[in-house]
Amino acid sequence: MQLSAEIRWFWHKTPNSDFQKWFHSTEHHPVLAGGGKLRQDLYLLDKNQSEIGLKIRNDNPGVEIKGLIQASFTELKSAPFVGTVDLWSKWTTEVLELPPDSTIMVEKIRWMRKYISFGTDIHELQLDAYEMPVDNLILPKNGCNVELTQLKLANGAMWWTFGFEAFGDLNILARSIQSTASELTNRTPPLLVTELQASYPSWLSYALGD
Repeated sequence: MQLSAEIRWFWHKTPNSDFQKWFHSTEHHPVLAGGGKLRQDLYLLDKNQSEIGLKIRNDNPGVEIKGLIQASFTELKSAPFVGTVDLWSKWTTEVLELPPDSTIMVEKIRWMRKYISFGTDIHELQLDAYEMPVDNLILPKNGCNVELTQLKLANGAMWWTFGFEAFGDLNILARSIQSTASELTNRTPPLLVTELQASYPSWLSYALGD
């Protein structure tokens, strides 16, 4: 079981060009963002609920199950990153199968930044194209991912999402996501204009006309 504290925003078309440049800029960040590879995730489409998400990640074995543990776990107040953070848990099983007629393919190109905390200090790890640390083969147990992702639905609709995902021990998740948002605020991000704050299950229902 993996716990995470998450907040995510979605919007149509392309992000504010200034925000996109800011996310990738080494003028504002000490290292380049990692990732950038195309992948395809297969999601179970269940418009009757938004508290459980099931997906097959890029043809990996098994089904990922993601469940909402606590809504309104904490709040971000570091403008422009303001909103309600939820607590989620994730499991993987190779026993379940997703019915093909109830799934939808989402193509993703994701860029990621990964942060770890040392007391009050925030350190950003340099990631490669596979989102793995360049100078350390072992992923940290506790930290926070910040991602900017381009999405393409099977119907051709283009979306973007930006989000924070703190991972690790329950007792430090709230502090980790808040300190990461505060650090990024100190890097003078431009305004990010989004359409909705949502989880992936909620966004899929919204995007496909629930």
